[in-house]
Amino acid sequence: MAVMTRELAQEIVNRTMAILDWNINVMNEEGVIIGSGDMNRIGDVHQGALLVLQEKTKIEVKEEREGVKPGINFPISFNGQIVGVVGITGEPKEIQAFAELIKMSAELVLEQSFLLEQFQWKQRIQNDMITQLITGTGGDSVVEKAGSLGIDLDLPRAAIVMEAHTDPTGQELLRSIEFELDKGDVLGVTPSNEIILFKVAERGLKVPRRLRSVAGGVGIGGVASSSREWRRSYEQGKHALALGRRSRPGLPVYSYEEFRIEVLLLQMMERNPDLERFSFYIPLMEHKEGMETLDAYIQENGELNRTAERLFIHRNTLRYRLDKIHQWTGKDPRKIRDLMELYIAKLFYESH
Repeated sequence: MAVMTRELAQEIVNRTMAILDWNINVMNEEGVIIGSGDMNRIGDVHQGALLVLQEKTKIEVKEEREGVKPGINFPISFNGQIVGVVGITGEPKEIQAFAELIKMSAELVLEQSFLLEQFQWKQRIQNDMITQLITGTGGDSVVEKAGSLGIDLDLPRAAIVMEAHTDPTGQELLRSIEFELDKGDVLGVTPSNEIILFKVAERGLKVPRRLRSVAGGVGIGGVASSSREWRRSYEQGKHALALGRRSRPGLPVYSYEEFRIEVLLLQMMERNPDLERFSFYIPLMEHKEGMETLDAYIQENGELNRTAERLFIHRNTLRYRLDKIHQWTGKDPRKIRDLMELYIAKLFYESH
């Protein structure tokens, strides 16, 4: 049920009086003024409002009497119940044409406030539920939260992961894509400001249009058959996003399916981080040109002509640089096994 608060009442007054040159009063369900263009009247009992609440209808006061000024007072209704009164001070004949609009405006502001409150309540529950499931701390409380929102945790879903750079709380983005969501989609923000959408994947996976314009792109994890696999899908999407940004910056979507091998390697290395294992890569990290050459060589699948064109250098210059990489690391990028080790070491250090 919507409640007419002091803050909401004053917002109605401020919005209305910015357009119309009449004093507006907003009263609660007890007839007490809680919003007004005359701040000295806050807290006073409004006699006209008491009549409205008693009669449950509009009351016009044509002449000033017993401290009651001329004007029109309307009940403010929400879902068929009177939750307050809005009063417009002035000659009824002059303000009649605008009075209904003021009442409608007050009820619209109240409805917007209620919908926002409901959205925020739902969002808090989804935030908590997602955080618990991707951190492995969920239990019976997750089932209860899902039940309160009518969410079926056993539907197949895939995690879509992004970071809220320009909107730290993520609220603006959440509201902007709310109407693009399908039934069963679960959207939330983690304490580390990651925005995660667990998208229902029963009939293919369609990334909402608004998410495709997010700076830095989004990462998509593999399909989780139930909420028990949400954590895995989230980690896959997070790794795909990080890898994609480094290797192919500027794309709107980075999928786990494109980076499956790299993600699996990173996950294994996270379980057993051993810096000594890739110490051969450290000397190369001191040479920016060598790093750029290796990256281009990998992107072009070891094809010399395309790599040289990508770097805007001659083939002989490229050969010289590959020789230097061999000299610094002891690994020859022209040999498949050595190139694999260089690539794995590159992934390892870029993720730490």
